Amino acid sequence: MDLSRVPITRQHVVDLLPLMRLSPAQEARLLALDYPVDFRTAAAAFQSVGVSLDTLTDRVGGSP
Repeated sequence: MDLSRVPITRQHVVDLLPLMRLSPAQEARLLALDYPVDFRTAAAAFQSVGVSLDTLTDRVGGSP
C-alpha cells in the first residue's frame, strides 16, 4: 500500500492521541495542522513531537 497517497484527517490523529502518551502541548501541535494532510506531513509532525513511525506502529499493535 502506498501510504504517500493516503490523506490523514484530524480524526485519525485524535484517535491515535491516547496511544501516544503526549503532553498537552505536543497534542496541540499535532492538532494545529491544516487537515487533511498527506502521510509525509503527518509522519513529520509525529516525529517532531518524538513519535517515530516505528513507535506508532508498536503502540497501535501492528508489525513493521
